[in-house]
Amino acid sequence: MDHVFQLPNRKSVTVKEFLYKDVKAFFYDNPLEVKAEFLNSFIKTKNLNVLEKFIALVRLRERCIKQSVNLNINGRDKDVNLEYILNAFNEILDIREEVQIDNFKLVLDYPTEFVISTDNIFKIIQTIEIDNETVDLNSVTPEEFTLITNSLPAQVLQTITDFYNRKKKALVVSAFENADVEINFLNSSPFMFLDTLYRCIDPFTYREYLFVLSKRMRDVTFLANSTFIDILDYIELYKRENEEEKEKVAKIK
Repeated sequence: MDHVFQLPNRKSVTVKEFLYKDVKAFFYDNPLEVKAEFLNSFIKTKNLNVLEKFIALVRLRERCIKQSVNLNINGRDKDVNLEYILNAFNEILDIREEVQIDNFKLVLDYPTEFVISTDNIFKIIQTIEIDNETVDLNSVTPEEFTLITNSLPAQVLQTITDFYNRKKKALVVSAFENADVEINFLNSSPFMFLDTLYRCIDPFTYREYLFVLSKRMRDVTFLANSTFIDILDYIELYKRENEEEKEKVAKIK
């Protein structure tokens, strides 16, 4: 089953449903690059920037897992509604620019992929045109990306730094009022936040839920292929059923 989300810029994004069994990808200390590739595989719409992907994946978490998340904010654990967080991303500004520097022509915009390891301001650069030859930096290997960006003249770094300072409102978002929590789309903070959202259960509880529900619904495959939010509903129904049975037994006594 697919879900379609409408983004603030009126773009529609189609994503695959996130199932209960999919949370297992976040159990162990897999490299963040592996987790990012896994989450990206749920997005079916092509040619999205990283902000559009981020919003779509938060929406997917809200739809398929739970509408709130427990976060430590200013040293205190709080249950935060995801809609409240998404309100900070209620606008997607058009920041695309083309700039000419000597024989270089650059297209600057949001990054297209999550930055995982280190801060990288060069992710702003989408294409470089040199002497009528265009290089798409989103299609080169990490090694090629480093080689190309390291060979750029100093004036390019100054230009993209100026671009970042002018577009910082779009690239760096304060997710919570009165809290030092920023989502900067030029570093790992957006994906670290997504990793927190999707690490919603530990392996023991995952198996315990299946074990408990399999007593009432014997098809474990059906349960594994349900959404997490459905599993939580089934658990609540199972608890309610048990309470009702206990009350009936107590009345008989």
